[in-house]
Amino acid sequence: MATTDELLGELLGVAQEQLRWQRASVLPDVRKTIETTLTTTQLRRAFEMCDGANASADIAKAVGTSPQSMSNWTRRWRDLGIAYEVDGRRVKHLTSLSALGVPVEVDGDAGAPRGHGRAKTAG
Repeated sequence: MATTDELLGELLGVAQEQLRWQRASVLPDVRKTIETTLTTTQLRRAFEMCDGANASADIAKAVGTSPQSMSNWTRRWRDLGIAYEVDGRRVKHLTSLSALGVPVEVDGDAGAPRGHGRAKTAG
């Protein structure tokens, strides 16, 4: 009969295998959502900085937008499932753009801030 540690190890291995398959199966949809949502360099830079360590106010300043716009963006990203809250309201992206092979720079977009902190969003 297997010991508790052996059974737990076996269960962990099965769970990790299931997670690998689940990630692989949803990756195309995640990439599509990110590409259609993050339509400007400014949005992509902000998203990429949402690593759970940076405060939203710092990200907003770094990408040249208002804290309110940043709040609206991150709320939308959370609603779409491409970001989530961690450690007292900081936001973390589900995956980085580089992990998906999505460039931060959008062709034909210099990443300049939009008027009054607004950036074009899809939807």
